Amino acid sequence: MPLTELFRESFIDISCDPEASLLHVNWNGYQSVDSIRQGSEKMLALMQKHEAYIVLNDNTHVLGIWRDAADWLAHDWFPRMKQAGLKRYAWVYSPSRFSQVSTDATLSLMDSDAFGVKTFYDKTEALAWLHGDRSKPQTTEKQRMRVLVIEDNRDFSHLFREMLKIMGCDPEVASTARSGLELAQKSLPDIIFCDIGLPGDMNGFDFASSVRSHEKLAHIPLIAVSGYTSPEDKQRAVDAGFDRVFPKPVKFADISEALTTFSKDKSSGR
Repeated sequence: MPLTELFRESFIDISCDPEASLLHVNWNGYQSVDSIRQGSEKMLALMQKHEAYIVLNDNTHVLGIWRDAADWLAHDWFPRMKQAGLKRYAWVYSPSRFSQVSTDATLSLMDSDAFGVKTFYDKTEALAWLHGDRSKPQTTEKQRMRVLVIEDNRDFSHLFREMLKIMGCDPEVASTARSGLELAQKSLPDIIFCDIGLPGDMNGFDFASSVRSHEKLAHIPLIAVSGYTSPEDKQRAVDAGFDRVFPKPVKFADISEALTTFSKDKSSGR
């Protein structure tokens, strides 16, 4: 049965399958506390109005972090949803590691089973669960990206590593291009973030050229993180083999976008 659109804004659209009493909620782009509150309140009102007490909450197109809303969702909104009649709530993770952390932060503050909440990485599996079909295997285990960071600044490399762990990645850190190249050959990471100005006999440009000429490493996405941000430096980085160039201090949103983009490329056979 075709879905009936109930509400649409740039950050969210809500539709209903009246036959299944199912609310389809699609969130889009970067979210703020205000957008999450507005969209969630609209979801609650429409669930009650249309008596659609089964919810597909799809975060597939969400970018970035929104964990500041976690406490309100867990302690205010979900209890009101349950009181209003919520039966089952399938939460489809975003590919964005920041968004995944935000979802997990919300669920860590509440009893998911008591509210009928279950997380998924696949929308089809989520719908099957909502419709009561548990015959299909559910692959909800997180796939952790292996990330190599090459950075000689100890404080920055520590911060980078801890941030990647929070985002659900398995990070390794090297302080020189030479040691980074050796690590890459051993661990074959899914993505590499590399400084340009590095000590020793190899800088970041040399490292990128070596990776691109190595048969087993050539396919790995390379992200330059550097204070060298002039147009000439950026072009040199691209010519050396980097896929992206992020200026220091690197923004969380940039890293999230890179992880999201290249994890998609990996899953589709980049």
